[in-house]
Order: sequence, then C-alpha cells, then structure tokens
Amino acid sequence: MKKIFSYFSIAVITLLFSCSVQPPMELHWEMKANDVEPGICEAYLTIKNTSKQVLNNQDWILYFNLMSLHPIFKEGDALREVEIQASWHSIEPTETFAPIEPNESVTYVMRYKGNAIREITAPEGFFMLKKNAKPISIPCSYAKFTKPEQMKRGIPIWEKTPYADGNYVYDYIERILTSVDSTSVELPILPQPKSVVSMQGECYPTKAVVVENTHANMVAEGYSIEMQGDTIRIDASDEAGLFYAKQTLRQIISVLDLSDTKSCANYRICDYPDLCHRGVMLDISRNFYPMDSVKRIIDVMSMCKLNVLHMHLSDDEAWRIEIPGLPALTDVGSRRGYTTSETDCLLPMYCGGWDPNAPTTANGYYSREQYIELLQYAKKNHICVIPEIDMPGHMRACKKAMNGMLTDSVLEKRVYLSAQNYTDNVIAVTNEYAITFIDQVVTEIVKMYQDAGCELKIFNIGGDEVPNGALTQEEHQVFIDKVLGILARYNLQPMGWEEIGHFCPPHTQAICYSWHNGDVKPMELAKAGYPVVLATANRLYFDFAYCNHHEEKGLNWGGYTDEYRAFDWTPIKHPNIIGMNAQLWAEVIRSFAQVEWQLFPKIFGLTERAWNNESTLSLCEFNDIVYNYELPYLHATHHNFHLQQPGIKVENGMVKMNAVTPNAKVVYYLHDKDASHDFDNIDWKVYEGEFEIDTNEISIIKAKLLYLDHESNVTWEWL
Repeated sequence: MKKIFSYFSIAVITLLFSCSVQPPMELHWEMKANDVEPGICEAYLTIKNTSKQVLNNQDWILYFNLMSLHPIFKEGDALREVEIQASWHSIEPTETFAPIEPNESVTYVMRYKGNAIREITAPEGFFMLKKNAKPISIPCSYAKFTKPEQMKRGIPIWEKTPYADGNYVYDYIERILTSVDSTSVELPILPQPKSVVSMQGECYPTKAVVVENTHANMVAEGYSIEMQGDTIRIDASDEAGLFYAKQTLRQIISVLDLSDTKSCANYRICDYPDLCHRGVMLDISRNFYPMDSVKRIIDVMSMCKLNVLHMHLSDDEAWRIEIPGLPALTDVGSRRGYTTSETDCLLPMYCGGWDPNAPTTANGYYSREQYIELLQYAKKNHICVIPEIDMPGHMRACKKAMNGMLTDSVLEKRVYLSAQNYTDNVIAVTNEYAITFIDQVVTEIVKMYQDAGCELKIFNIGGDEVPNGALTQEEHQVFIDKVLGILARYNLQPMGWEEIGHFCPPHTQAICYSWHNGDVKPMELAKAGYPVVLATANRLYFDFAYCNHHEEKGLNWGGYTDEYRAFDWTPIKHPNIIGMNAQLWAEVIRSFAQVEWQLFPKIFGLTERAWNNESTLSLCEFNDIVYNYELPYLHATHHNFHLQQPGIKVENGMVKMNAVTPNAKVVYYLHDKDASHDFDNIDWKVYEGEFEIDTNEISIIKAKLLYLDHESNVTWEWL
C-alpha cells in the first residue's frame, strides 16, 4: 500500500544511514499518559548502551528537537532536559545518573507541561556531542499510541474537539452523506461553472475545432464555452479566461471519459470567478522542498483555477532565496545543523539533525536562476507568485546570517519572547543598515521578476507577531514607513498579515490577510478600507490536522481542517474582501509527500468556495466530486493525498461502518479482550455489511479505508 510514512520512521532511517560511526547508544520514546497531573504529561525515554564501554554521567550531551512540550526537572532526576530556545532541546546526565553497562537498557520518566495527543509530538533529530569530538547521530525508535490515555487529554473538558473515534467519525460522515440536496450537478467538476446548459446534439471535444475570442467587456478571468457539433467556441475576457475555459474542457473530457469515438452533449457554459485572489501559501522557510516539487503543486492549482502562489521565503528558521551581493543569507541562513556560533549555519530547528549539508528539508534554497524559472512556469499557468520577506519580526535567520549587521546594543539589551519562543528574532530597525538591507533585498527580487518577464505588483512584508518589548511603537512605525517608501519606488502594493493594519493606514491600500477565526476581524479591516484576503485559520490553515486523531500530522492550535472545512461555510462578503488564501505552514512538514498529504484534498474546498462564494453544491455533492473524480485524477497523476477514515457505530451488539465513497473498501479488525494485542500484525477483514458481535468478548474495533492504492488512518472504537 502507498501510505505516507510517519516522519518518525523517516527520521530513524535518515539517522541510521547518516551515521559515519557506530552510535554509542540507541533511544526509544514512548508516550505514557496525558494529564498525570492537570496540564502535565509523562513519557518514557529508554537509553540502550550499544558501545563496549560503560556509559557514565561524564562528557556527553544529547541535542534534539521537541515542539509544544516544556520539560519539568526536579532535583534527583537522572536526566536534565533543557528547552534551549524554541524547539531546540538538550538532555544531559546529572550526578544521580547511574552507569549503564554495555548492552544494558534503562528507562527514564520524562515530565512536561502540556499534552501530547498525537504521535508527531515526539522528539526528533537526536545527536550526541562529546568533548572535542564530532556530533554523532543517535537513532531513536518510537512506540505507537495504543492506549486512550496517550490519544486523549486526561481532562475531557480541555478537549475542544472530541477525539475522532469510530462513533464520532460515523456521525460526521452521516452528516456529509445526508446533507440537503441542491440543484442537480450537470458536470462533476470543481470549481462548478456558474451556468451549464445541455443542448440538443452531440460533440466530440477531443477532435473538435476550437475557436477562441477575447472580449474586453466580459468579467475578468471569465469565459463562455459553446459546443456545436465539431466546433467549440470559446469567448473570454482575457488570456486567463481562455486558459480557464481550456481547463474546463480538459476536466469535461476527463470526468466523462471522452475519446475520439465518445461524445457528450452540446454544452453552453458561462463562468467567472467571484474573487480575484484565489491562492495558496507555501512556507518553504521552516522546511524546504525543491522547485520541481512546487511545480507539481502549480499543476494542480492551475487545474483548480487558483491564481496566486504566495511564497513564504524567509522566517526565523531559514532564508530560502539567493540575493546577489548578500551571499551569507544562503551560505549560512539556508542551512541548519550543529553550531556553537551560528556563523556557519543556523541551529537545527524542527528536524534535520546535526549535519547542515544533509539532504533534508532543513537545508536548501532557490538560486536566482531557479526562482526565475519558477516564476516563468507559474506565469504559463496564469499564476502570480507573491514573494514574502517577513519583517521586522520573524527575521532571526537573516539576522544571524548577516553576523551582527542587523542588530545593535540597544536591541540586544531588550528582553522579549516571540510566539514561537525566540528571544532574538527582531532586527534593529533603528540601525541604518536595516533599511539598506531591505532595499537591496526588494531591489534584487524585483530584478528577478523583470528578468523572468513577470510583472510584480504586490510585495508581502509579513508584519506579524513582533513580540512585545522588542520595539517601541515609534520605532516600528518609522521602519514600516521607510519600507513602504521602498515599495512605492517600484510601484509595489504592500501586503501582509492582518497585524500590518496597525502600521499601514488604509490609504496605503495594504492588502491584509485576515487569519483570526470568525468574521469580526476581516469585516473590521474591510470596513476600514483595506483590501482583505480571507485566511481564516480554522478554515484555511492546511497545516492543521485533519481531525483530532493520534496519527494525524498537523498542528491544531486554531482547530482542525479537513477537506470539507474550506467548503462548508458561508464566507462573509464586502466589496473590499478580494480573495481567499490557504496557508501551509511547515513546522511539522518532513517531506514533499507530506506537503501533498496536507494539501490534497483540502485544496478542493478552497477551489470551489473562492470561485463560487455562494456555491450551489451540497456537502454531499461536493464530497462525491472530490472522492469519485478529483482523487482519481490525483492518483493518475501520481500525487499523494489523504483519505477520510471510516466510521464505526455499535448499537445493541450490531456493528455498522460507513465511508465517504462507496468506491472504496473498508477493512476492520476485532481485538479480543483476553488476547494479547499485536498491533503491528493484523489480519484485516473486508467489511461487507452490518454484523453482530459479543461485546463481552471484544475490546476494540479498528477500521481503515483502502482506495486508489492509498489507505486512511485507522479508526478506533473502544467497547
């Protein structure tokens, strides 16, 4: 089965093969339980001495990354874990650490503030450092979650969204499948055309002559298609409209399985988008993926009639674009690994281990030539690429890479803590070189667009999450005013996260991405006169987990987002609300396969709702198109994607299961109460309909969906 590997497995394999010497120890991590005390969880860390010498408490320290959990140390503990900065941690033995003999294993209890309800909340990238020696990668294996106390918080009222067990998922799927019908769907494509009329006669689209015309009086990006036997006439507002019309024809040919010998009705289609900005943001700073991978995302975006690719090129963890004249930005700022000074690379945040040259998602950048090539590829697909250089916060990578040139003694004395737990991620905006630096970066990026033959109209300056205490209001405002002056020199419209509304007055026409949940903030910004792009976290943050399930890989600080969240709402409307943008932040991304796992099929909700603010599709119809037409397309074009897990309902000893599509296979397993549970070797049975069990004999029912050579996460139902 082609299922995305957990990043735990990938990390173990990478570490094992990257070791140049035999590691002196092996580790095993197991989650113990959440809320052993209110707000405190515990885990087991097992150390096995694989060397030929006794492992004592002298001369060694472990470094690794761990997100979201904050270590608790008490006197007498054998291991001291320290949260150095953000996700960067260390463990070293204390005086009470008892020697470990060769081949001996010892298990330690590690305590943390926080909860770990998913398997991704585990340490990764372990390496050992000994005095005057090179770092050594340390392999770590991970126990799967198999108990409720691992998958759930111990205090149920803290769980804003219930755990996705069999009963919860069953009811959720029933709501999807029984949603109120709307008008019948003439063509099962996304986004749905505004109007489709089936006329008499038949057409063979694969061999018809296509006649194209443009008309300035049509809605921007709009088009009409009229099939007349052996001729297809396309009228469009502009080149983008012609392109989208051809995409619709390709979709019709695909979903109706047409060929030179197979016809369809003569359709008359009229269509146009409701929003002019329909975008996806890729965070390549936290974790990187190469240009060819981004091109594959562009391919799907163009089919979906999305027209903006927002590239988050810089952040605290890395700088990902070459800037001529500033080689340190990529020589240092695009690499993460073990360092004591950060003059050669950055700290190894999130993943990647100690080696700044390893081929992991921690390391990499786009050369000037590669970025130009990406711009040109996007332009062919009628997608505008918007660059983001986040400022004046979220600038730790460039600050460290520029080796003191973006700071000063005044800023360094100020104490602050960013949202991601950094204490040094703001540049000294009163330092004259700070503006010179921004000017050079903007100028060189503008030149890239010019050389690519692409017009750059918008520049995203981020502007978010500047921590309290880092800058005064006046310092911040003066800096932003100077940056706006640089953008004005190139006729660039400023863009940023909703926080820029504090420093960019409405007359600047700064485009605000409104990311807060709910309608209050975007409406406030729109009424104030800002152009607003909806980026609502619990609808459009695609890095969030699909649901509250222990195998899901995303974050959940603002909720959960599955393939229905971006579709199943009624977005607010205002003349100044110009678009929708999905965000894929990359804190937990470990491979391009996972990028696609998080994007697909979530992207189709964005596709429909950004094109059709008032979609006529019911939830059931939308689901049918996604699972029975869009996923087969992704499968045929070799993209990875996520599947909705099946539901399980047990009533009076009768077991029922459901799935979002009848074309998939549901398989299940019954765990006997008295039998030992071998969770790795399961003999799955195919679900063929409702069946009876003895609830006194069965403790757990498990099920998963098999579809298009992919499989879903496993649903658990405890009896």
